[in-house]
Amino acid sequence: MDIAIKYARDKFKEPKETVEKDGVVTIVDNQVNFVTPAAYQTRYVIDPSKIEIGLIDDDADADAIVYIAAINGQDLETPEHLILIKTNGKLTLNRVIESNMKILGIKERVITAEVSTRSLNSPLRDCNVCKEVVKYRFKAGDLIRIEQK
Repeated sequence: MDIAIKYARDKFKEPKETVEKDGVVTIVDNQVNFVTPAAYQTRYVIDPSKIEIGLIDDDADADAIVYIAAINGQDLETPEHLILIKTNGKLTLNRVIESNMKILGIKERVITAEVSTRSLNSPLRDCNVCKEVVKYRFKAGDLIRIEQK
């Protein structure tokens, strides 16, 4: 969580952080903006329940993928997924992937994700035929799609 919070805070000049009872962290810019009304300013939401932990790279240390939702006014922006790799006993940010996907799990170095074929702001974004389940492997800092058999 600390790495994701720092990542989101670094996007603003004067970040303001609020933590809900369930641990969800929201980060906004505390700087006064006379051009954009507060309701339309971007905010980042980090939900600890959406952190997936498992083996991603080739070592025996558990890694993590953290989901960060970006919201601009009422519109959802493309979410960011922080790939955190454990090296020398410490998680470090390896890669940020902007993708409209939901990580379903990490098992045996395979990342399973539900990928939407529609925009987050489309009324069809949650239809069953507008989604596909995709499997990825993490190789050399990239998510490589595994072909389904």
